[in-house]
Amino acid sequence: MVFVESFDAWYLREHDRMIATLVLTTGELDLAVEGVDEACSRALERWNRVGVMDSPSGWVYRVAINHARRVARRRTMEQSVFRREVSTPDLPAPASELWELVAALSERQRQVVMLRHVAELKQSEIGTVLGISRGTVSSTLHDAHQRLGRLLNDDHEF
Repeated sequence: MVFVESFDAWYLREHDRMIATLVLTTGELDLAVEGVDEACSRALERWNRVGVMDSPSGWVYRVAINHARRVARRRTMEQSVFRREVSTPDLPAPASELWELVAALSERQRQVVMLRHVAELKQSEIGTVLGISRGTVSSTLHDAHQRLGRLLNDDHEF
């Protein structure tokens, strides 16, 4: 018999880390909270299937990232139609300092770095979340680490 963790126990353990991961991926606290909450709501509705997956957190991250992408696309469209700017909120330190470094990465690199180091997902789980191969995850992570290393060694202040 397979042990299935309760949704409540999983949620208490993972929720804050998921929000931190999405904040650092998107740079927007509100978008991250909305994405994680939507994804957790969907997970709760399907917990009998999600809870037995190899990586329930990976499934929820994928849903949260997809939701954030949809919201960001809609926002971009609305901005072009209404010609108004939506400002990015100031993030508290050290998140703001980390975001400045991570913001220099490509979107895929940001996602892979945050899912690996904040969400603590394995490379195979990241591949599943993002719909890419484990090899692509590995090379993307390597490239991102190289880029971050160069940024940290620069004399520029962040």
